Amino acid sequence: MRNLLRFIIQYHVLILFVLIEVFSITLLVGTGSYQEARFYQAGQRLQNTWSYKVENIRDYLSLYQENKRLVEENNRLYNLLRSSYKVSYIDSTFRGDTLNQRYYQYITASVINNSVNKKYNYITLDKGGKHGIEPEMAVICDEGIVGMVITVSDNFCVVLSLLNPRFGVSAKIKSSGFFGPLSWKETSSDKAILEDIPHHAEIVVGDTVLTSGYGSTFPENIVIGVISKYKLKGGNYYEITVQLATDFQRLDHVQVIRNEFRKETVILEETAAHE
Repeated sequence: MRNLLRFIIQYHVLILFVLIEVFSITLLVGTGSYQEARFYQAGQRLQNTWSYKVENIRDYLSLYQENKRLVEENNRLYNLLRSSYKVSYIDSTFRGDTLNQRYYQYITASVINNSVNKKYNYITLDKGGKHGIEPEMAVICDEGIVGMVITVSDNFCVVLSLLNPRFGVSAKIKSSGFFGPLSWKETSSDKAILEDIPHHAEIVVGDTVLTSGYGSTFPENIVIGVISKYKLKGGNYYEITVQLATDFQRLDHVQVIRNEFRKETVILEETAAHE
């Protein structure tokens, strides 16, 4: 009781002010229909604004969950793709008890760090060694290619972004099949350069550029982008500017691709190179 009295004495001016304000508002609202209507409208606007903000928060949270569900569903569908399997025919030698051996496995991961405006750009994912991630695995998203895993810990991995001059991939033109090396030249975050396409190849602006499948990292026919312009370089080869399909500034979820036959392929090629 003593504390209550002390509180009232200490803040009596503020308490009196609040009481007078409440009394004044009560009188104002009760003196006529116009004031009552205005007060009601103001209350409704405040309530509607608050309800709108609360609903936006609910929508955002539900959208996050929905996006997560869709990413997991995409991952399941990726793993069911026919291109994820290597078909072994009856007259061939294969290991296991099925004619359809899994060639590629897709692992969903979330982006927790990403850079797009540096000379050497990297991406950090929330999956690592204990999730089956290894160096030199391909990384893609729903739009196109993203990069390649270079460093792995138990729970995380670092990806060499396509927006890094140290990254390179074999790419082909969809309509003609001509292929060459594609890399980023530090020009912008949405363009890369495809080189070594011979001068007799037919180049069309707007044509799609895909992964060639050469090498043991990226599967064939993953979208890279479209041709935006081109020019002859040295008279014999085209230098082609590719508008990238992936929006690196909006990366959220990605798929890490595990090639189940990669180690076998690499060992075989290294053995052949030393013979």
